[in-house]
Amino acid sequence: MHELTTDEARKRLDVSPQHVRALLRAGKLDGRQLSSGAWLVDEDSLERRIALSVGRGRNWSAVSSWALLCELSGEPTLVTISERTRARVRERIRACDAEEIARRVAGRTTVTRYEADSRDFRAGADMIPTGELALEVLDTDLAFQERTLEGYVSVARMKEFIREHMLIPDRHGFIEIYEEPGIMAGRAFAPAAVVAADLARSTATRVHSAGVTALEGMRQRWLATRTK
Repeated sequence: MHELTTDEARKRLDVSPQHVRALLRAGKLDGRQLSSGAWLVDEDSLERRIALSVGRGRNWSAVSSWALLCELSGEPTLVTISERTRARVRERIRACDAEEIARRVAGRTTVTRYEADSRDFRAGADMIPTGELALEVLDTDLAFQERTLEGYVSVARMKEFIREHMLIPDRHGFIEIYEEPGIMAGRAFAPAAVVAADLARSTATRVHSAGVTALEGMRQRWLATRTK
């Protein structure tokens, strides 16, 4: 693991040192605080942060991001929004390519890594899989690498889930839990566009590309149904 000073990190992010420290305290960057009070930033975590923020424009709100991905998945009623917001969501699908959509919706969820006492993957039975764990819902030739559990647990059940499976926060842990606003209870998998967007979060080029390609395919099919 390679670590950077906050000054090195802030130059890479093009933000102030205070903002870097705020990201560290909020858990949005991985790092450790020394006895002197100074911070060291995990470089892999920094690279993931940069990958999610590349390009112009701010992230869309969580509600409109979820609504857009459900719209692309053919499940627009999963998120309750006003007609005005729905019209804005549809205009974004028309105006933005998959790469920009993936970047703009990245802030809709918080992802936390955990380690467990046992690596028998029992926690997966109580998770709604996404990303590489849910590749079967996408038309992609990307091969699943069985290294992590990646999925959603409703915020309401988060504490119970963590306690039941004896999970410990660990930035190198093999369990990645995504927070979601309670729209996926009882599902076998997340909506297809959500899975694709979660693949696109990856800093691994092949995985990211597979997510963007799948997302663009859904977007093109969505556009085709509205131009006939």
